[in-house]
Amino acid sequence: MGRVNTAIPKTELKRLMRRFILDKDRGISLKLFSNHAGLSEAHFYDVFKYLTEPLTEMMQIRVSKAYQEYCRGELAIMQNRDNTRFVQYRKEPKPQFERTTKLELVDGRIQIKLGIKPKYEYNDLTLDEQLKGR
Repeated sequence: MGRVNTAIPKTELKRLMRRFILDKDRGISLKLFSNHAGLSEAHFYDVFKYLTEPLTEMMQIRVSKAYQEYCRGELAIMQNRDNTRFVQYRKEPKPQFERTTKLELVDGRIQIKLGIKPKYEYNDLTLDEQLKGR
């Protein structure tokens, strides 16, 4: 909670959320994520998956904040005794990292990029998106 959240631009947010929705190993259900952002799951799907509703500024701010908090490891998924789950803020953020191997387009040539990145961050462009120019 120590960092300032800035709204992600709408086109970038839509791209991030499409990748977020497709990731089955994201660590949080879409219902919990949308509830944490202050939205219903149906409205979240209408805006980011089905593209039937416009992305308003308020929704942009809320989803950007929730996504950034999740990427920084500030959110924990907790479970009650009756197996219902809820989101809770952590006292100390615990971001998860993973080793990555990806292909990257550099000066018209494809190269291998190795490294460590936050596990649930979808900012990097895929090779297909790089070849198409987004």
